Amino acid sequence: MNISLLDTFITGHPVVDAEHRKIVDSINGVSQAVSAGEYERCSTLLDEFLQICIDHFDSEESLLSELGYPGLADHTAFHRELILKAKSVKVLCMDRTRPDSIQRCFDEMATLLIEDVVKGDLQFVSFLVEKGVVDQRTSVHTPS
Repeated sequence: MNISLLDTFITGHPVVDAEHRKIVDSINGVSQAVSAGEYERCSTLLDEFLQICIDHFDSEESLLSELGYPGLADHTAFHRELILKAKSVKVLCMDRTRPDSIQRCFDEMATLLIEDVVKGDLQFVSFLVEKGVVDQRTSVHTPS
């Protein structure tokens, strides 16, 4: 199963969106390794996925800090929670004798990606629009 970054979840910021695409590509690489039964490779790919996410969170937090985003503390805390979840989920992946645990691991990682993009990042899109950093997008909706 491959994940796609839907147009409705594009923030409009070129750096943030490029990083989201990199995250999607990374998680799809994990999915391909799981599907191919390349369980040894999964651990390395998940480490890479986690580092890509950490780098993205740092980049995003720097951008929001520079712009004076009022929800930065909450967004940073949200990122830290996602990192902790990802690290704990990765432990599931270490049981290479159980392909079902690796599949669960992939599913959890995909969920983390969706949580970041949908729950976290779309909350600051209107702020980026107000600051004139991105154009108003009628197709982007903040989740309730």
